Amino acid sequence: MSQFRFDEQKATSLRHKITEDIRRAIFQGKLNPGDRLREVEISKQMGVSRGPVREAIRMLEQEGLLVSLPYKETTVAEISGEEVRDVLNPIRLIIENYAIRKALPNIGERELERLASFVLDMKDGAEQNNLDKIVEADLAFHEYVLGLADMPGLLSTWTSIYNRIHLHFMIQGKAYEDLNDLWREHDKLLLAIRQGDPDTIEQAWAEHIGTYRTAEA
Repeated sequence: MSQFRFDEQKATSLRHKITEDIRRAIFQGKLNPGDRLREVEISKQMGVSRGPVREAIRMLEQEGLLVSLPYKETTVAEISGEEVRDVLNPIRLIIENYAIRKALPNIGERELERLASFVLDMKDGAEQNNLDKIVEADLAFHEYVLGLADMPGLLSTWTSIYNRIHLHFMIQGKAYEDLNDLWREHDKLLLAIRQGDPDTIEQAWAEHIGTYRTAEA
């Protein structure tokens, strides 16, 4: 593994906490693409048994952040700009457009207020120059919309795609040139949802996902 070390863990919500800590280390660049993750070493650093570490690794494999090949060690996934541009972004757009159409009948004033709270969190994050807070609110916004479609299988597929796209941009360090751009984009998405016209929403989503350009593009 790299020189990065994990903190010792407490007993509460162990698998979830371990998963979150490894995911955060990847997104913050403390673990880089191709870095090996050794189950025994992680369990020793965290002060936990190997079982919950193994479960966390499997979950992160499903999210597309880790790769485990037969008879080989687990490594942090490597994602190319070409994969993001030509494969992941188009699939993500199809999934989200489908989900929002399914979700529209379930969106009332309460749901709109919840979405607005995520946008506000992004704005606060921009004012604080806190990229982690912005990214968490970004993820929460889209996850909430997917959840309103009431299709759990769709959400799990989307999560793996979103995480791989996010990992690419965090690695490249070019996710956002102006931290205010992200909350403004989501404010436009929220406005489109308020209007309730599926075609307007689809156009807004296409423009939003189109801003996720790769470093090679």
